[in-house]
Amino acid sequence: MRRPIVIAATSALLLGTALGAVWWLGGSDKQGARNDPAGILIPVKPEGPVLVDKPLVSGPGTVLPVADPDQGVLSEKGLKEIDAFFTASNSRALLVWHAGALQLERYAPDVQAGDLLDGTGLMPAIMALLTGQALRDGALPGLETGIGKWLPEWAGDDRGRITVRQLLAGTSGITIPTTPPAGDAIAWTLSAKLDFEPGSRFAPNDFEAQVLGLVLSRAAGVPAADLLSEKLWRRLGARPGQVSAGGNDGAAYLHCCVRATARDWLRPGLLLLEGGVVGATQLVPTPWLDQMERPNGLTRHDGWRVRLGWPFEAKNGNGAKKPFADGDTIFLSGADGARLYVSKGRDLVVLRLGPAVADWDESALPNLVSRSLTTPPAEFRSKNGMKVGRARDLNGQVEMPPITKPPPVPKVTVEPLGPPPGSK
Repeated sequence: MRRPIVIAATSALLLGTALGAVWWLGGSDKQGARNDPAGILIPVKPEGPVLVDKPLVSGPGTVLPVADPDQGVLSEKGLKEIDAFFTASNSRALLVWHAGALQLERYAPDVQAGDLLDGTGLMPAIMALLTGQALRDGALPGLETGIGKWLPEWAGDDRGRITVRQLLAGTSGITIPTTPPAGDAIAWTLSAKLDFEPGSRFAPNDFEAQVLGLVLSRAAGVPAADLLSEKLWRRLGARPGQVSAGGNDGAAYLHCCVRATARDWLRPGLLLLEGGVVGATQLVPTPWLDQMERPNGLTRHDGWRVRLGWPFEAKNGNGAKKPFADGDTIFLSGADGARLYVSKGRDLVVLRLGPAVADWDESALPNLVSRSLTTPPAEFRSKNGMKVGRARDLNGQVEMPPITKPPPVPKVTVEPLGPPPGSK
């Protein structure tokens, strides 16, 4: 009675063995596929994992204070509207920090507070923070040095002339490789091409953070993931996270696939809120943050990987459809849908993680949260003690003039790339 089953099992085993053998039989074509005896193309089996998960090493993490909801810091009406926004925008996590504590924490039904969520869109700004530390510590001599100094593979062509400043400002001209990430992350990073003359056009992309990470890694002599862990992640009080890396060289892919808890993605916003201070430690120099948060010269609404909430422009602005309720708002935005809004005047940080939303209004979420707060807004004051009821006062150090009419955007001449060195 069991014989048909035995025969069937044996046939399946033989068939599986034959197919396994076919995988390795036959010659390779030019694309690396193999031909079995019947002439069928079979892809080559990869020798090892293309990508691996590498830990962002940290300690147990510091505990973020959580406010008592009965204090009513967020109005009942506001809470309902925030919840409706959270659901309608298909968000994965939404956190609100105000007055020194977490006032609100919302997660999708399948997400818990300890889950690692992708927030890679925030990485360009985080790499800018690491750059400020590298300058302070002497690992980088300055912002105008061509990156061919650290990427000798590019020293002989136009890509080596790209400066650190241009990587920060989004004017490097490089674009992400068309091939998918491979097991050799460094080789893949260095395969990027130039779209335009470095410094001639404002066209930021997340891949510039990948190149900047390799530059900082080589300047410090430390793998990028370890540099991020030791210089920033651990000192922020974050818990361990993860970053995808090349399976062959272990180098980090910082332009994608960086995962951490929502509470830890909030911490860079707290760092900006506190002027680069964590506890009693000046983790990032305040003057560096001031530079990050100023217009970069090619656009009024973008600093070094930080977007500015003022002045309001309905067209060609910062993506806000209405003026920000808190005029000093700055924010980080990623193509992956990650958002981190910071207002010092309101003592407010808002984090949103989730898929990108078409026609996203940058002012909608922070304005909704700001209107929902029952506490009065703080007053800006400059060194002379006068109230500063306008734009932003650069971390309380310098009074800024009011913005009545935005200055015109400077014209940029796009210069074509010259012939490669040594060509005729």
